[in-house]
Amino acid sequence: MAASLWWDDGETSQHGVQENKKEDLLVFGYACKLFRDDERANAIDKGKLLIPWMGDEKLMIDRYDGRGHLFDLAHHDADNIRDKGQPTLTEEDEAVEKACDEERYLELHTDVREAEMYEGISNYFQR
Repeated sequence: MAASLWWDDGETSQHGVQENKKEDLLVFGYACKLFRDDERANAIDKGKLLIPWMGDEKLMIDRYDGRGHLFDLAHHDADNIRDKGQPTLTEEDEAVEKACDEERYLELHTDVREAEMYEGISNYFQR
């Protein structure tokens, strides 16, 4: 679908919207040489290159798996997360958080560009 829209020459699309002319599209790659190694491929398929996670032979992971760096999972346990709860904020911190949320979500309910345009027009006429 996306490719067909890109190749469209500006004609009206199926949604009835006038499409822009073609945009620039950059595609690049690097040359590489692949070596066939059936012995290594069979070892990978059979799981011979996997390592036990935290010494547990039942749970095998790839040596590049990020879980290999996790040794203590207690910090990530759901029971510990629920017990900690949310830290209580002071009134000042709550006011700051409220102001940040207002700024963060402002454009969901306000057209900022339009408001700036009207503000600029009103400033122009107030001179």
